[in-house]
Amino acid sequence: MKVLYCNPIFLDYRLPFYKRLNELFDGNFYVMYSTTRYKMRHNEHLLKQIPEVLGRNALPFENEKLFNTYEMSFKRYNGEKGKRIPITKGLYRSIKNIKPDVLITEGFFQWTPLLVLYSFIYRTPIFMGYERTCHTERNTKWIMNLYRKIINLFVTGYLVNGNETKRYLLQLGIKEENIFITGMSADSTLLKAGIASMTDDEKESLNCKFGKCIKYLFVGQLVERKGAKYLLQAWRQHIKKHPDDSLILLGDGPLAPALKDSFGDMRSVHFLGKIPYQEVYKYYGIADVFVLPTLEDNWSLVVPEAMSCGLPVATSIYNGCHPELVKRDANGITFDTYDIQSIADALEYFHHHDLKTMGQASIELEKPFNTENCAQREYDAIIRSLDKKTGK
Repeated sequence: MKVLYCNPIFLDYRLPFYKRLNELFDGNFYVMYSTTRYKMRHNEHLLKQIPEVLGRNALPFENEKLFNTYEMSFKRYNGEKGKRIPITKGLYRSIKNIKPDVLITEGFFQWTPLLVLYSFIYRTPIFMGYERTCHTERNTKWIMNLYRKIINLFVTGYLVNGNETKRYLLQLGIKEENIFITGMSADSTLLKAGIASMTDDEKESLNCKFGKCIKYLFVGQLVERKGAKYLLQAWRQHIKKHPDDSLILLGDGPLAPALKDSFGDMRSVHFLGKIPYQEVYKYYGIADVFVLPTLEDNWSLVVPEAMSCGLPVATSIYNGCHPELVKRDANGITFDTYDIQSIADALEYFHHHDLKTMGQASIELEKPFNTENCAQREYDAIIRSLDKKTGK
């Protein structure tokens, strides 16, 4: 069975997942991606890394152009602003040349309409990787929902992160039997190896910079969507009772100057900016609690990443991963980012629990969502669905 996964752009955390799927499919799992998108985002290093990991199963697609509706240009990329409309000359022919037995696409848009056309003409089963939630899609117009319902007529099954995505698809009228929770894995191998390599002296030296009390760690872009502003507002309240606690923020973004101006007077707050990934493990290694006050996320990979490193976690109810990963009084707590008192209560919560025990619970709760288990669930879902369709 030849499986073709068409995913225009993905980050390096997906590579171990695809590699494992290729093993499960006996070397017949292929990934097609857009070289244009990596070049526009200046991720040329990944263009080299993908074929290094996947070998002949990496299928770069060279002939894509993207029209950015914000810049009204084919040449510019402006982060999250605007829509990117793909013009994919030769994509259909490229798929036809591969002659896949199974297609997998990402989301309802981008390359999906063309893949659905191919699926319909050649009667090829098509699965969709999907990760949006009721919250992220709360402002979707009726015409878009109608379009998704039409696309659903041709989709064999949905491979989703968790129950929040499943709930949204059920609201669209998609049958529960066609929705498979496979999960989203974070490859934290390098992080855990780095932490294991840290000596007591290294940890002590780094700890001295942040104090001896509870160290809360935020990792993410300093953009409105990640909610750092609300966390910092709650932090002002928190340090009135716990002045020796520390808040470490890793990441940069357009809000960084304003946040530093507004909250930089607090000596317990440490804006460290963008840290090279090969150095991030040090902060996971000395932190006591991971906190992410996101206003909108499908499934924040930094949460399972932090959990695999043995950290208790606090995240918002707007994070799609919280039902599966955050268990109150086991490994953490959730809060409402728009309610500053709710965040303050969550920060206070960790002063009344055994953080080491909670960290160990995080490790166990994350294991079902590691690369091996997510890949196995996706493989099983595809095989079961195809067997059911053929009556085996």
